[in-house]
Amino acid sequence: MAAEGKSFYIGIGRGARANDRVRFVKYLMKRQRKGRTVKWVLSNEVISRLLRAGIRVREKILRKGLTRPRALAHEREIISWFQGRGVVLANRQHNGGAALTPNGVVRDVRRRLSVSRSKSG
Repeated sequence: MAAEGKSFYIGIGRGARANDRVRFVKYLMKRQRKGRTVKWVLSNEVISRLLRAGIRVREKILRKGLTRPRALAHEREIISWFQGRGVVLANRQHNGGAALTPNGVVRDVRRRLSVSRSKSG
């Protein structure tokens, strides 16, 4: 997933799930506004916070047609690549586990957005 072009979550996806993630998070946000119980996972909570801040979020598909083992290996490679560049991702697996927080991920996305905006302006 990417926020205005800045990646913040890496996942292998399945079927149409990647293409449906933002719609699903908007559904969760609506449930929460109505006072219904919502079980947030880190990546979905990050998406909701970005959307509330007016930051555009969309899927960013890097590879298609991989076998599951190859997709998992590729996922680990990409997460490692981002880690090496100091990017905070909303992936618990292979990326810091429980120490990650939605605030930390959103803060890093905002930092990277402001850096790219200052370079372009």
